[in-house]
Amino acid sequence: SAQAASGSYAAVGIGVVASKAWPDRYADELAGIELNSYRCKTPKLFGTAQFLWQRVQRPPIHQWAEDLMTKAGVSNAIIHFHNAWMSGAFLPLKIRGQGTIKIVATMHGMFADFNGKPLRHRLHCWMASRLINYNARLTSVDSAGTFQAERLLGIPQKMFSVIPNGLTEQPAWRASAWNGKGVFQLGYLGNLEPRKGWEIGAQAALDLTAKGKQVRYVIAGDGPEKKQAQAWQRRHPDIIEYLGHVAQPRSNFLPKLHALSLMSSHEGLPMSIIEALSVRLPVIASSVGGIPEVLADEKSGLLVSRDPEAVGKAILKLYDYPEVHAKIATEGYEVFMKHFEMKTILRQYHALYLKSLQEAPSFTSLREKRPSMTVCG
Repeated sequence: SAQAASGSYAAVGIGVVASKAWPDRYADELAGIELNSYRCKTPKLFGTAQFLWQRVQRPPIHQWAEDLMTKAGVSNAIIHFHNAWMSGAFLPLKIRGQGTIKIVATMHGMFADFNGKPLRHRLHCWMASRLINYNARLTSVDSAGTFQAERLLGIPQKMFSVIPNGLTEQPAWRASAWNGKGVFQLGYLGNLEPRKGWEIGAQAALDLTAKGKQVRYVIAGDGPEKKQAQAWQRRHPDIIEYLGHVAQPRSNFLPKLHALSLMSSHEGLPMSIIEALSVRLPVIASSVGGIPEVLADEKSGLLVSRDPEAVGKAILKLYDYPEVHAKIATEGYEVFMKHFEMKTILRQYHALYLKSLQEAPSFTSLREKRPSMTVCG
């Protein structure tokens, strides 16, 4: 949406390839975005099998791009994949008629575990190699992801540009200031799964409450451990609250908190952290993946080990010292404005697109191309 509003492109569209299990609320959100939007349904399969299926039943990505180019009256396009190395399964794209299409693919962290799975590893390396073979421009939301890509997939780190996720600054959205009085609201936002460590924050809140501190832990999200979150709430209704999926959490959830907890075992660069920084909400997080590239301990955030005692000590630094809470909230917001505000991200991607178009084309017809551009995410 920000790219479309920038006026830099003749047209911008968004396409989604998703299984039939894709939640209806997401489809409604897609329909509500004022962009050219496209959707293709696929069978419900696990990750690797899903992308291999795309080799048999090809999604009409090239048709989406051609439709957008025709509507905009242009002959150049960028297709920007956000499903990382596995988007290599879509290549090459068969383009009909006139036009040149370049590929950009972004990695949002690298979590694959190939130990004892040599066939799966080879399949993923094959998909990644197709990005290189078809001259895709590669980006990663953090530097840690480029190291993992080289180690696990054999993609040289030097092939990546690091461009983080970003958000448009919204001055009206501000987290609650903490004055040392009342109930301290600690929150979790994200998918409910073991690697996210959401239960660590729950236990920390219980431990502090047992010591006489007024702490409440509020969970927002959905996922495979939804029933466990509901059980925590039933057992401790005065301390734990489970909200389920929360739409627009940056305005509807985060401003009600005093701190956000994210105790992941591995990560890329979580959007929940960027959202928290944007509303001046202190973040307590594990030092994994791209997180330490964003948060400086006891300056723009608090980095701790993945255990309730460490999280509890971090909470007390904010709970007992409101001036520390205010300092970290301010410095975190400054980091957001410098590195993650959407205007900065737009400039970085636009420069990358222009470089990509200046190179030899990846997919092109024999007709002459015109100096115009459209972006299909």
